[in-house]
Amino acid sequence: MVSGPSSPARRALLAGAALCCAGREAQAADTWPRSVVDALGRRLRLAAPPQRIVAIFPSNIEIVFALGLEARVAAIGGRVRYPEAALAKPSVGGALGYSPEALAALKPDLIVLTPSHGSALGLVEPFERAGVAVLVLAHPDLAAVRRNIDLVGRATGCEAAAAALLARFDGALAAIRQAWQGRPQPSVYLETAAAARGAYQTVGRGHYADDALACAGGRNVFTDLAGAQQVSAEAVLLRDPEVIVSLQAVPRPAEEIAARPGWSRLRAVREGRVVVLPRSHFLIPGPRQTEAVLAYARALHPQAFGAAA
Repeated sequence: MVSGPSSPARRALLAGAALCCAGREAQAADTWPRSVVDALGRRLRLAAPPQRIVAIFPSNIEIVFALGLEARVAAIGGRVRYPEAALAKPSVGGALGYSPEALAALKPDLIVLTPSHGSALGLVEPFERAGVAVLVLAHPDLAAVRRNIDLVGRATGCEAAAAALLARFDGALAAIRQAWQGRPQPSVYLETAAAARGAYQTVGRGHYADDALACAGGRNVFTDLAGAQQVSAEAVLLRDPEVIVSLQAVPRPAEEIAARPGWSRLRAVREGRVVVLPRSHFLIPGPRQTEAVLAYARALHPQAFGAAA
């Protein structure tokens, strides 16, 4: 959570979120059975609050745990590192696929998954036929992250927890925007991965990391592209960003980026504005995206964020 000065805009945002959620809870709280519509447009009917939830994919797991549903999680799936409590749960699979048999043995009453994993989507039809609710979430942008929190809250009967989580999420982003407001927004090259042969991964419009850069007060030099993209060194040199932010699994010295052939000509390198950050949760579209936005904002607007920010 970001601490920062209050403002009428922030107070209005939080009040509006509270009123909106309170109104929804007045209509939906303790009303079962209920229906929700997932990312595929499928209408799920839930007879009662789910008690044996299987969450697949790190972002979905983080949402479920952030809503306080740990005791109701029967198992997880995917390459999970957070939260620590999730690591104690049984696993139904990961990068190599998912086991329908292991999942069925857990007798789930709600499965939460994402279309980012094709093998996970293969679980939808058989469990739907078996009468198990399968909630499919998509998370292309920050707006979708907010929708997913709300949707999981309604599907599990945790509207109050979802409303509180969204208020914290919105409040953190509002505080960050307020801190850099009025300052120039530098152009940014966000590098999400780098290959040895000079191919680099970045993001364009419609991606939650592009939204995060904008919230942090930056202008993505590749915002004309869509989603996750591979770009060449020549493309980066042509865009000549003012700041380079490199996300790395094991952070290495920024000087290694500056030493790439031809990159010494880049404005970001000449002015010493190359920042290396741990990939960690920066590329997990869940509640901790507010922490990613804050880290980007500190890299882009260091004068606006002191050590105590």
